[in-house]
Amino acid sequence: MNIQYASKAETSYEYGCDLRRIYPWESLIDPLWGSAIASVRAGENTAPHAHDEHETFIILKGRGLMTIEDETAEVSSGDIIYIPPNLQHTIRNSSEEERLEFITIYWGSPEANERMLRMAEELVESRASRI
Repeated sequence: MNIQYASKAETSYEYGCDLRRIYPWESLIDPLWGSAIASVRAGENTAPHAHDEHETFIILKGRGLMTIEDETAEVSSGDIIYIPPNLQHTIRNSSEEERLEFITIYWGSPEANERMLRMAEELVESRASRI
């Protein structure tokens, strides 16, 4: 059984938030996508950034302001945000007292796409060799 216990989890400060990476799970599994639990400290925001991956935020706790390029919207617990590749984005915690927590899931990087193509080619070759 594989369990990531919260009490033993490693968190790093990245992109202006506390980040606990979920996948890839070191020495266990390296899927074609990644995910993390993120926590933006009270009154702070993530560093504005863009990347070549698709990304989804699932807001778990708190409220904030999500900005993608020049659009800003209020978000809160239960909201889901999709961020297309190469668009600058940031999320600001609106509270001065509690953290804004969310799960981030990202996919579609050129490296992951290349891995996916290699996997598909290996599968086709494997099936062809059985014929």
